[in-house]
Amino acid sequence: MNNFGISFLFSIFNILLLVSWIVLSLISLFKIKNRNLSSTATAIWVLIVIAVPILGAVSFFIINPSESRE
Repeated sequence: MNNFGISFLFSIFNILLLVSWIVLSLISLFKIKNRNLSSTATAIWVLIVIAVPILGAVSFFIINPSESRE
């Protein structure tokens, strides 16, 4: 019975991690889209957010790239 409880908690943790990854990625992709970055910078940030699941989105919010001045 104890093993079932641990397995259930681990399943809940995995689901929460997956949902938080999807939400964080979507928020960061919308912020990238709304930001006035160059096309190269936008493409690089999108690739980073998609390729590196949670760390890519978190790094976007930490680095917080400034808008291009064209």
